[in-house]
Amino acid sequence: MSRLGERFVLERQVGAGGMARVFKGKDVSLDRAVAVKILKPGYGETDIGVRFEREGRTAAKLAHPNIVQVYDAGQAEFEGREVSYIVMEFVPGGDLKALIDKKGSLPNDELVRLGADVSAGLAHAHERGVIHRDIKPHNILLDERGQPKLTDFGIARALDATQATQTGSYLGTALYSSPEQLRGERVTPKSDVYSLGIALYQAATGHAPFAGTPIEVASQHVSRPPTTPSVLGANLDREVEALIVECIEKDPDRRPSAQQVHERLREAIQPAPGDRAYAAPPVSEPMQAEDDSAPPPEGPPARPPPGPRRERGRRRPAIIAAVALLLVLLGAGVAYAMLAEDDSDQAQTPAEDTAQQQAVAPGSTGEETTQPSGGGGDEASTNGQTERDQPVQTTPAGSSQEEDGLSAEAAEQTIEEVYSSAEDEDYTTSYGLLSQRFKQNTAPTQGQWSGQFETLQSLDWEEGPTAQVSGDTATVTGVTIADHTDRTERNDATWTLLAEDGEWKLDNVTINDQQLL
Repeated sequence: MSRLGERFVLERQVGAGGMARVFKGKDVSLDRAVAVKILKPGYGETDIGVRFEREGRTAAKLAHPNIVQVYDAGQAEFEGREVSYIVMEFVPGGDLKALIDKKGSLPNDELVRLGADVSAGLAHAHERGVIHRDIKPHNILLDERGQPKLTDFGIARALDATQATQTGSYLGTALYSSPEQLRGERVTPKSDVYSLGIALYQAATGHAPFAGTPIEVASQHVSRPPTTPSVLGANLDREVEALIVECIEKDPDRRPSAQQVHERLREAIQPAPGDRAYAAPPVSEPMQAEDDSAPPPEGPPARPPPGPRRERGRRRPAIIAAVALLLVLLGAGVAYAMLAEDDSDQAQTPAEDTAQQQAVAPGSTGEETTQPSGGGGDEASTNGQTERDQPVQTTPAGSSQEEDGLSAEAAEQTIEEVYSSAEDEDYTTSYGLLSQRFKQNTAPTQGQWSGQFETLQSLDWEEGPTAQVSGDTATVTGVTIADHTDRTERNDATWTLLAEDGEWKLDNVTINDQQLL
């Protein structure tokens, strides 16, 4: 154990992100468990330090039973140097994503109670001019009684600060992002409602409504209505299902407000016979927002820290998320649903092309960006097949495939070389490691491929890459930590490689889980 100042004892690290570490600790003055978020050394005078302070000011405005409470903030000595810190409520029950992974889907009554609570906290934030911008199951924590609490307002901004996201400053996770976020347009409280609707949809069905590469997911968010939850077997009351569908309307004006979601879900709560009616926490009365001089606070348990850099895992220039590619391929009036499949997109002027590249939502790390990155939900998508559908059999040692250079180790090396060669700006080599199908569907020219490497500053392998081979297909898994110019991402991804001309070629990348750190 170590100490932070005179008041806090830090018991163990529970997570880490690109800019901070989170510890489970104890407030010795008040004898209570706390979570302590400590900014990493060297960031205090940078833009990251400004974000950390903004996170504290944002959290200081919010006090609600369904929002992680901030207790203290300031600067103190830790490990021999002065650091900035935020002390917050310790929430021990995991998050909604873990609950969905465990149960598969939530029954109607449990989902209604959870949704009523989360929407109450969200309405409270909206009343105080704060848009969360990254509502997703990972950011809905559960206490020991199962009561949900919203966390991670680190990328939130007061409404009166900037009404629209600045070009190129996309915030949020693409799997849960609203159509307007993905287009780089004005973000409003209704954008949070859309993301909440996607999270509730996933809780009801066991998986997110859209899956595939980032291009495919973004395109579907923009243009495709999701399958109704009951069609997928969700056992929801008709009114509850209708509300979820309204929350994920493409047009923000057709969505309810967070307060309306709360009220309608609260009305839908059905107490068991003989039980008292469950009362979801009400949206608290507005309180005076604290000014910018308020001490910093807030934040969620951060993600696991990146592991040591692999010998080949050098700094890699960015692969702008495939979602970025979505907007690059956009022309005025072009149907978004066609982006991932039709490379005969309308021509754009250089100015339009540059603007759209900047407006892109950087939603994936190097690899994810690479192309087909990212689908969402609980199953990875690989060119139309889920991993579950693909039998995975490790090729026996000494087989003819290994002799032909198609071993699991060769597949791992290929994935690393895709990014290391791009890092060295050797785009000819990097582009040559893509399959013909990959090139045809996503990057018809080398210029389109190299144009994706623009925002990534460094990329580390936290896990993997680890390959398994089945016939002429290799499946590689791994977790990367990608530092971009405007964000840090942790991406759990799956890469699919095909055997072409006796070599492994990258055919698809799928993001299984993506988190902003």
